[in-house]
Formats: sequence, structure tokens, C-alpha cells
Amino acid sequence: MYEYLYGTIDQKQPTQVVLDVNNVGYALKISLSTFRALPDMGEKVRLHTYLHVREDVLDLYGFNDATEREVFLNLIAISGIGPKLAQTILSGLTPEELIRAIRHADEQTLNGISGVGKKTAQRLVVELKSKFEKWADVPVSATGESEQSAPLNALEREALMALMSLGYKKPVAERALQRAQKNKQYKIVEDLLKAALQAV
Repeated sequence: MYEYLYGTIDQKQPTQVVLDVNNVGYALKISLSTFRALPDMGEKVRLHTYLHVREDVLDLYGFNDATEREVFLNLIAISGIGPKLAQTILSGLTPEELIRAIRHADEQTLNGISGVGKKTAQRLVVELKSKFEKWADVPVSATGESEQSAPLNALEREALMALMSLGYKKPVAERALQRAQKNKQYKIVEDLLKAALQAV
């Protein structure tokens, strides 16, 4: 029904954004991957969309690009995976990371996502691996495995535990710490934690 929406960001949260399109506010459910790509409040953005209809409820989902939406649609086509879990999966891993993990049957990475157990991870690999082969140009390491995060130092480990205690899953928290440390090396855990929370 809706291919995309182009409008001004009126509100944004890690799981939802409200776009003002010609003075009509559209609430779109989004992943953390899309949230991180959003411009500042008051700026224009175009989001690809998917309208999910269930009984008397209409949920509109927004995506930063067509690839994320296509991955989302492939996820919800699997029995037992609804839009909410698909959104969670794309919050735990970026579309590129998810594609790599599935193409290389990296069940350990998939298990690290909230709501994805061993059987679900196996089903993701079995049902999506062939479909994701078209994205064969997604970068992988020389060994063919997903790139692993660099080991965390003591300060980063302490900040990681604090983020996880706040409810963030480990993959999400680790990436937030990496982004926070990218341009500045923090020496106080409180400063690193504050920067990581802004980078989630």
C-alpha cells in the first residue's frame, strides 16, 4: 500500500519514528539499524515502508533502505517469525551482519540476538541461506567467517556489563561501545557509558 514515506522527523525513539508528511503524522516502527541512520529531529528523511495487517490492527514499519526491508520481508515469511521478532533481529544485527551470519551459517552470532534460540537460528540458516546468496558481495573476513569484534579492555567490559544491565543485548551494546570509542579513548567508565548510550 505504501512504498515509502518522505517527511520531517517529528519524534524519534530507538523503536519508533513519527514522520510529518504534509501535516499528517505517521508512526513507523523501526529497528535500531534504521534509528542510527536517521538524521536529526526536524530534518527530512525518506523511509521505505511495510504495512502489516492483523485483525483490527495496522502496524506501519519503516526501513532505512530497500535492502533492510527485503531482509525483513524474508524474515517474516518464515513460520514462527512475526514482524516484532524480525524487528528485534534487525536491531541486534545490521542487515549486512545478518546476511553474513546466515550465508556462513554463523549460528553463534544469531543466538546472540534476543528471542533467537538455537532452533530459530538453525531455521534462519536453512530457509534463508540460498535466498541471501545474491548478496554475495557483502564483505567477509579472509577465513569466510563473520568479522569478530576486537577484545574489550577492562573499562569497556565494565561499560558493557552496565549496558547489558540496562536491558541492551550484548551485540547491540558492543557496537555502541565501538562507535563511542571510534573518535575518542575514554578513561572513565561513566564518560564511556554516556557516550555509548548516545551511540545506541
